[in-house]
Amino acid sequence: MHTYKPFTVLFLSAGNAARSILAEALLREKGSDRFNPRSAGYRPLSDVNPHTLALLAAEGISINGLHTKGWGEFLASAHILPIDVIVTLSEEAQANCPAWPGDPVRVHWTIDDPLSAEKPDVRDWKFRKCYATLEARIGCLIKTRLARKPEQLLLQLKDIGVMV
Repeated sequence: MHTYKPFTVLFLSAGNAARSILAEALLREKGSDRFNPRSAGYRPLSDVNPHTLALLAAEGISINGLHTKGWGEFLASAHILPIDVIVTLSEEAQANCPAWPGDPVRVHWTIDDPLSAEKPDVRDWKFRKCYATLEARIGCLIKTRLARKPEQLLLQLKDIGVMV
C-alpha cells in the first residue's frame, strides 16, 4: 500500500470573498487528510463576504481562519508549499492566472459569482446555488481515486467540473 502526500489544491477566484472561500472550507471539512485546500484571489477583497461566512456557519462548516488572500502569497511560498492542483472558479482568475512553479495541474470550473446579485433574494439564491454546485463537485473530487499522472488527473478534474 502506497502512502501519498495530500494533494494541495488552490482554488482561485477574482476576490477570494465567496466562491474560492466556500470551496476551500468545503474541501477542508469533507476532504479528510487526502487534501490540503487553499484559496486566493486575483484581486482579493479586504474581507470575506459576510454571506459566505453565514452560509458556511449555517451548514455547520468551520469558518475559523478563513480570510482573503492574494495569490502572490502562494507564488512567493511555492518552494515551501508546492501546489498540485489549481482550480479557477472565475473567468477573471482563469484569464489572469500566472505561470506557477512546479507546473501544477490547472482546471477551470465555471461557477456563477453570488456577489454579482444586487437584490437580497437573488443574492441568497445565488449563494445557495454556488454552495450546492461546489458541494457536489467537491463530493465527487473526494470520492474519486485521483491519478498521480498529470494528464489523467486533468481529465478527472475536467469531468468533475462539468458533471454537476
